[in-house]
Order: sequence, then structure tokens, then C-alpha cells
Amino acid sequence: MKKSLKSSLILPLTMLVTLGFAACNTGIEGTKAIKMSRSELRETMPGEEERLAAQLTSDPLRMWSVGKEFVVADNKVAVILELPAGVPADPEAAALAGKVLRYSGITARPTPGGERVAVVEFQGDKGTYRFNTSRRPEVARASFTGLDLPMLIDLDFVARADSLLRGRIMWTRSRLWYDAEGNYFDGRKYVPVTITSVEPGTMLFPLSVRFIDGDGRSASMLMNVSGSSGLGAESRTLPSLFSMVDPKLRYPSITAENWQLICDGKVALGMTKDECKLALGNPSDVDAGHNWSSVIDVWSYKDGTFLQFQDGLLVNFRR
Repeated sequence: MKKSLKSSLILPLTMLVTLGFAACNTGIEGTKAIKMSRSELRETMPGEEERLAAQLTSDPLRMWSVGKEFVVADNKVAVILELPAGVPADPEAAALAGKVLRYSGITARPTPGGERVAVVEFQGDKGTYRFNTSRRPEVARASFTGLDLPMLIDLDFVARADSLLRGRIMWTRSRLWYDAEGNYFDGRKYVPVTITSVEPGTMLFPLSVRFIDGDGRSASMLMNVSGSSGLGAESRTLPSLFSMVDPKLRYPSITAENWQLICDGKVALGMTKDECKLALGNPSDVDAGHNWSSVIDVWSYKDGTFLQFQDGLLVNFRR
């Protein structure tokens, strides 16, 4: 379908873009400075969600007290920690996931190059566990936080997130929900939920935000925070998962029927591009052009979903 459609387009997108550049390339002398409008400036400013997320911070090493607790998120932590005698090096045999390690101090260790690096020490049920920060002691004290510890979750940070979010009514922006057993299921976007708690998450996403929706269904979403390090950093942060205001207010022209479909991640014939994007997210590939009478667009997604628009309205799709 996609191939035959592309062959019927008279002016493909690449030609339109080329013609557009040729028409606009009049030289810098005739180009006027473009200033952002007040509404555009407001769009670039941090929203309520960004300001709330900015409060989710982890204390630097210099502020840690002896006894500060960290829960191990994955057995693989045995690969990056220096283990006490008697603890097997094999991650599965060490079985550290779920155990709590308590901060006991830092030591300065010399390197072959004559530098000194800070080594963070923790006490566990089998002895002292150590993590080499690879930073000079003065740098580590000022900048190293619990978010820099792979596969260890700072329980003070979790408690801070819980006190900040518990009891809030927010609107979901993701359908990637989990049940009480940690199994994934398709939830709903843009529906109000009440945050019930924040708990330790996984090795990639340190926070598990639990909530109840309007139907009384309990679920959770895994959340990261800005400033995290390692795989998954900066993804699934609070602003990408939750809205503090009803998103429907921004789209008063969308009918109640179409909004219901959007919340369920579904599309229907006659939907606009904006409605389809709200329901399914941004496409991975776009082909655009026109025939003699209509503008034709084809969107495709990595999961095989295919959308065809004519003059901006959905006329064909495959999911």
C-alpha cells in the first residue's frame, strides 16, 4: 500500500523542501530577525511539572550521614562493588538484590598516576562493600550523589519523592503501567489519578510511582529523574509521565468520543493528525506529498502501525 501511494505522489516532500529552500535563499542581507511571540516564549519556559521535578534532588556525598541506607536494585551490583571476603563474585550467587547497604564513610585511595580517588564504603550483613567513584575526594564530596551509584537506590531520595508526590491528583501521559506484581499492561493516557506512594524502582528507573485511577484500579509507573547517570538517564522523567492539569483543556475542539479513543491509545477514521499523535505518539517515519486534488500523508510506526491521511484527516490505518 505504502509503495503504490508513494509512486502516485506528484510532488514528494523532498522536492517541496528543495523548492522551499530555493525560494527562501535570498541572502542574509534581506533576512529579518525573527523574534518569538509572548505565547512562544511561554511555551519554552519551565512548566509546573518541570518545577516540581526540579525538587527531586539527591544529596551530594558531603551531606551523607553514617547509616544512610541504599537498597540494592539488581544482583549485577556485585560486578561493580568491591565485595567483602566470603561473598561470591558471581552476581546470582551473591544474591544482593533487595538487601540494604548502609553508608559508613569514604577513604582516599592512591592511583598509579599519583592521584587520589574517593572510595565510598557501605556496611552490609557480610561486611564492608566499596565503590570506587573515580573522582578526587574533594570533587566526589561536592558532586557525587546517590543517583551516581549504579543499581543502588537512595532510600532518603525515595522518601523525598514520596513526600512530594503522595496525595497529588495528576493526569497520566503514558500507557506503560505496571500491576502489583510488576507485570506490564496497557493503561490509559490523559486520565486523572491519585498518587498513593513512591517506592524504590529498578536498576534503570529508581522510582516506582503508585497511583489509583478513577475506576479504583491500582497501578504504577517507573520514573527517572534529571541528573541520573547510566542507561535510561533523562528518559521517563516526571514531566513525560504526568501532567498537573487536565490535558483535555488544551484541546477543546476534540470531541468526547475521540478523546476517549485517545486515552485508550486508539485511532478512528476522520481523526486529525493532532488527535492521532496524541493517541499514538510521534511516528517513526513520514512520507508526504499530493496528487492533483489532495494532500496525502503516510505515517508509520516501529510496531507496524500505518496511518494514511488525506487533507489532514485519517482515511486508512493498519494496527
